[in-house]
Amino acid sequence: MAVWKCQSCGNIVEGRCKPGKCKACGAPKDSLEKQAPPKKEK
Repeated sequence: MAVWKCQSCGNIVEGRCKPGKCKACGAPKDSLEKQAPPKKEK
């Protein structure tokens, strides 16, 4: 799973591919930036 962060509102979205727009603020997909996934603790 990829993690996407909206540069406009800071909303975090997880998904296989880049969403078409931010679900929180409606910003276009150009505002979504791929982030490193959080590391899971063992």
